[in-house]
Amino acid sequence: MNSNSYSINWWVLAFNGIIALLFGLMAIFAPTDTLKIIVTYFGIVMLIVGVAMLFGVYSSMKNGLNYGTDLISSLITIALGVVLTFFTAKSLEIFVIVVGVWAIMLGIGQLVIMSGLENKKDKNFLLFSGIFTLVFGALLFFNPFAMASVFLITIGIMSVIIGLLLISFAFKLKNIN
Repeated sequence: MNSNSYSINWWVLAFNGIIALLFGLMAIFAPTDTLKIIVTYFGIVMLIVGVAMLFGVYSSMKNGLNYGTDLISSLITIALGVVLTFFTAKSLEIFVIVVGVWAIMLGIGQLVIMSGLENKKDKNFLLFSGIFTLVFGALLFFNPFAMASVFLITIGIMSVIIGLLLISFAFKLKNIN
């Protein structure tokens, strides 16, 4: 693609910037609702994928192919889709708790690795990283929904910045002609 085609299609970049800006504003000013919408949307996508997988299972059954693993996968995908779509808050809380437990285990692992190092710079880095990861995990574990909202607000701020940059860049491309 040459630079002229980029300047002709500047509106595509501007449109992406507007979407990023709108998402960012939603995430900043309504993080809880935005989070629930994202999880519900993901659940609906999983339901659609699970049903599509069932069609593949049916096709495999018709053609005499093995379908056991695909059937189990599709049923699990549908079940997860139902849980995420209809029990959004609880499934989000469980997911964030799992991430919190993972972060605590990762922080402990970093501190264990740090104890075996001899280089002071590496030790200091892993000490800071391990403690930060442990605190992050503990916060997620004890207040999952609030922390998920904090992360969404952070993502929202980044989306607003990226959206504004994309829109600005799009108008610069428009004026290249």
